[in-house]
Amino acid sequence: MKKVYKILLLSIAISIICLNCSEECDDCLELTTKNIKYINSNGTNLLFGNQATYNPDSIIIKVGNDNDIGVWKQEDIGTIMFNLEESYTTYYIVLSDSLIDTLDFELAQRKSTSCCGNVTYSTKTLLNGLEIENNDLVVITH
Repeated sequence: MKKVYKILLLSIAISIICLNCSEECDDCLELTTKNIKYINSNGTNLLFGNQATYNPDSIIIKVGNDNDIGVWKQEDIGTIMFNLEESYTTYYIVLSDSLIDTLDFELAQRKSTSCCGNVTYSTKTLLNGLEIENNDLVVITH
């Protein structure tokens, strides 16, 4: 009879521990960000600095049916940043009326290390149809 009680108490303890584990899980949304840096052939930043060619305030990134997504300036490192979304694989970077670059990503998901659930990440990056390094920093030379 004591063995039955011990097994019952052990089962209850394990159940309580498992419930506490799931309650401690942080149900936040982990996003993958991409940074874009525009440079010329000499390595000069074309978005920030005294030799900038493009106005970072006027850059728009579009997805899907011409939906604009949020873009953040990171003047200290000379990039613009956006969140990679699981619903979209193609991003259009509008620098001016006549200059649009296209970024395509192949996406996958992995278990998040800081939140419950999965995080979307890129496994392949194409710039204007040509495969480039798949880094979180995308350097575009104009």
